Formats: sequence, structure tokens, C-alpha cells
Amino acid sequence: MREIPLLNYYRERGAEIGEFAGWSSPLWFTSNREEHLKVRSDVGLFDVTHMTRIRIAGDDSEKLLQKILTKRVEKIKPGRMKYCLICRDDGGIMDDVTVFRHPRETKEFIMVSNAITHDKIIGWLESNSEDMNVEIEDLTFKTSFFAVQGPRSSRLISKLVEIDVSGMKWFSGFELKLNGLKAVLTRSGYTGENGYELMIWSWDEAILREIWERIVGFGATPCGLATRDSLRIEAGYPLYGQDMDESVTPVEARLMHAVDLSKPDFIGREAIEKRMKHGAEKLLVGVLMREKGIPRRGYRMFRGDEVIGELTSGILSYSLGVGVGLGYIKSSLAREGEEILVEIHGKRRLSEVKLTPFIPWRIK
Repeated sequence: MREIPLLNYYRERGAEIGEFAGWSSPLWFTSNREEHLKVRSDVGLFDVTHMTRIRIAGDDSEKLLQKILTKRVEKIKPGRMKYCLICRDDGGIMDDVTVFRHPRETKEFIMVSNAITHDKIIGWLESNSEDMNVEIEDLTFKTSFFAVQGPRSSRLISKLVEIDVSGMKWFSGFELKLNGLKAVLTRSGYTGENGYELMIWSWDEAILREIWERIVGFGATPCGLATRDSLRIEAGYPLYGQDMDESVTPVEARLMHAVDLSKPDFIGREAIEKRMKHGAEKLLVGVLMREKGIPRRGYRMFRGDEVIGELTSGILSYSLGVGVGLGYIKSSLAREGEEILVEIHGKRRLSEVKLTPFIPWRIK
């Protein structure tokens, strides 16, 4: 089991520690509900060092990324970031990632991908760049990664870095020094709220603890990964390995906004275009409970007596006070407001299909 550098520090402060994608990380510090509502109303701090971070540089860095990513990499301006997918030849999703182009070193990129795909994605980059002039550096165990999320995040980060960051565009970033260390700050996140993510070139426990305590001192509530999960479900964000994997294409996962089919060639393009043309049998949708009950992964969905799909994620929404989830249903029923049934403990409960986030995004 891999451990984030501040794990013992969090444990000493009473955090509930659990396993996620092969890493030991805090699930919550006080309670999932309390932390969730703090992020929605104020500001929360997450340690997401478990996520994979990869530096891709060299004369052929853009060529490599053009080959494997679903978006046009040449359109990423210095200091900007895009959300992309990495797909197999058959269109199956290998991962969803963000790619940031360095503000000054324009042939250098930082890719952030999911912890569960660490070895697979590094191997994919290496196998697709054998004849290229490119350097692939795993930063996962050289950098730490904090996320500050919530309505008050701009004010807090401005204090931390001593620069007014309120004017930053979403998915933009810059390099800075923090406690004398190299760092990259981006305006980004996975909660549906305004927020920032901070990559710090250190695994030194004492230094990271000082930075963490400064952020908490500015008013951030420490939050765990269970809170991050409940927030992302409310925002309608799928999680790789749970809501999508290599068995589905961007069409089924309703992630075509992360695909640019006008791009001449990338791995999986032909298969995705074919799936778009012929249509998908199932689609990923949101499910909002209209009767009492909490949807969970693996629960079946019905239309009358017909099984029409299965849930992949589900929670009690602390913001709405009702159950919400994500899951795949027959594409013919993937309509906003469509009434369906979710089987919970042997009883079928009324619910409806949602094609938009349960909580409106408040990203800036």
C-alpha cells in the first residue's frame, strides 16, 4: 500500500484513514457531511497526492500528446490546461486526464491522471513514444498535490501566495515559489465549486505540514476523499474505474465534450466516430431519487419489470437531502426527467433521470 507523505500527521489528528486506488489516505477528518457542507458554503482543503502526475517534455512532446489525447494539444496555450481522454484503438477509455502547458517552457507539459491507472498510463506514454525525442518523468513521488475548493478559495489562495488570484481564468495556472519550493498553481478542481490545485515539488513531511497548517490557519476545513467523492457526484463528475473504464467509449460515458473529432488523427478516433454514427446502447446519466432511499453502486434500475441499467455511484446528497447517483441506462430512456425505478433492498423506488449536474457548477 502506498502512503502519502503526511499520512501519519493526519492519523495523529484523528483522521479516518482508508484505502483508495492502492493508497492510504484520509477519508474524512470530522465527518463526511460536515466537510461536504463546508466546501459548498466556505472553503475546504484536500490532500490529493495519490493522483498521478507526469512531466512530458522535449521536441516531440506535443507530437506524442497529439497522438494519444482526444483534444488538440496545439491549441493549449502556455499556462493553460485542457481536460482530455486517453482511449484505446477500439475507443475504450483508458483514463481521463488534465494536461497543462508550462507558461515558459512551451514544449513541457504536466499531465494529471487517476491513481488507479498510474502504471498503465506511464506505460502507454512510453510505448507510444519509442521513436520520439521526448522525456517522460513520473512526478508522483517527487511532488505533493493539495486542492483548495469552495466559494472562499480565491481569497484564501491570494493570502497564501501573496498574489491576487481572483482574476485567474478557469484551467489556467502559473509557476511560483512556496516556502522556497517550486510549485505550480492552477485554477481547477473536482467539486463543482470555484477552486485551486497546488502542486509542490517536495515530499518533505515538515515542509508540507507547515504549508498545510498555513492553509488551515487561513480558514480552510481539512477534508478527506469521501468528501471529494460526494462533492463530485453532486457535480455530475464521473470517476474513472467506477463510472467509466475501458469497456465504454466517450459516447456511452457522455464525455464527447472532451473529444475533438475535427482532429485528424488520434488513437481511438475511428472507433469513436463509428460509435457516434451508429449510436450507443447505453448512456451514463444522473439519477435523482424522488422517493426515500440512497442509491448505491450495483443497484439495478427498472422501467416497469424491465431491467434498464445499473448504478455505478450513489450517495445521500448533503446539499439536497435526497439520494443521487450516476449509472448507465438504455439510451432510449436517457431523457431529462424520465421516470425510472431504482431497486433498493428489494423495493423499487421512484426516481428520475438527470442529464445535468445535481448542483449547478460555480466554477469561475
